[in-house]
Amino acid sequence: MHQMSGSLWRNRDFLLVLGGGLVNNVGDWLLAVALPAFVYIETGSGRATATIVVTELVIGIVFGPYGGSLADRWDLRRTIIATNLAQAAGMLPLLAVTRDRIWPAFVVAAIQGLLAQVNNPASFAIVPRIVPAHQLVTANSANSAASSIARLIGSPLGGIAVALGGLGTVVVIDAITFLTVAAATTLVRTPTASLADDDGEGTDESGGVGVRAGVREIRRHAGLTGYLGAETLASLTFAMFPVLFIAFVVDVLDGDEATVGIIRGMAAFGGIAAAVIVGRLGNRANPMHLMMWGYIGLGAVALVFVNITAFTTALWVFLLLFALSGLPNMTSAVGATTTAQRLCPPAALGRLRGLLSASTSAGAIVGSIGVGLLIDYVDVKVMLNAQGILYILCGVVTYVAIVRRLGQQSEGTPAP
Repeated sequence: MHQMSGSLWRNRDFLLVLGGGLVNNVGDWLLAVALPAFVYIETGSGRATATIVVTELVIGIVFGPYGGSLADRWDLRRTIIATNLAQAAGMLPLLAVTRDRIWPAFVVAAIQGLLAQVNNPASFAIVPRIVPAHQLVTANSANSAASSIARLIGSPLGGIAVALGGLGTVVVIDAITFLTVAAATTLVRTPTASLADDDGEGTDESGGVGVRAGVREIRRHAGLTGYLGAETLASLTFAMFPVLFIAFVVDVLDGDEATVGIIRGMAAFGGIAAAVIVGRLGNRANPMHLMMWGYIGLGAVALVFVNITAFTTALWVFLLLFALSGLPNMTSAVGATTTAQRLCPPAALGRLRGLLSASTSAGAIVGSIGVGLLIDYVDVKVMLNAQGILYILCGVVTYVAIVRRLGQQSEGTPAP
């Protein structure tokens, strides 16, 4: 396998993938904000708006493993190019949406969700192909910083685009982002052909690259099973937050919609700063430890965030705490991504990402439904404390199921 040597910032292929990922995430955030907002404004239906989000989660559960299998079966570079071109074309039905004809919006949500199940595993698997193993933490930190920047750009851009130009403007901007990613990926030179046939890893008895073969391959590695468990629990925990946070700001801090937006925006700024810190120090750190301590730290900040109201409700305190939460949040994300890329056989990386999509989507649905059912009956501070404890439990699961099992093998060969 060819990998670039020397400075990561002189790695042309990584810079192309990094830039493509930034543009792609801007488009994703734009659509994630614009489409539900348009549906809600035009229909006034919370149910219709929620259907957009649920559609993508259900697609992740059902088709995630199959999309990952396709990514492992195909050339990664060509897969990313093809899916981005298809995603650009898949935006076109939005041009048919009107106040009285909303259904094409659901078609677009389904199309984009399906294509993402192939694109995301391929994008996940291509990074270890173009970046040496010792630079993965820095590379993933850069990708995480780019994701935070994309969120800062894409979220307001989505609202502005749909407000000023309607869905036609959203189609044009989002299509441009997809085409830009496809164009950038065509310039990647590192060979990215399927590795499944190189040594038989991740293949079934007939040499195939199926979902079942991938599941068997992943189950052979105890650390990867623990990784899926920890990340699924984390997804459930994260899904609890949006509703609980809004209720906390409104009911406890006496804030409004603007206060919600201002406080949440601080996490992105904190995340960018954290990515710089982790990127500089990360190559000397064990990614499994980053994952573990990131979740524990996130839980600690969450517990302080909710319980400090016994002493103060000053807005600046919560702005500071939410910015600080960016450090453990980014640390856990970078640690989790790097742990998976180091421990999983390269031939099965796509299927690991596909299985992760399915399990985390299921976790998100459970977390969202659970909060929806309990929020009217349980005090919001009690539920936020429970969420903070769940973050810490994610760190404990990481230690028990990954760190303790693998020990010194974390830096190299996965344990069978």
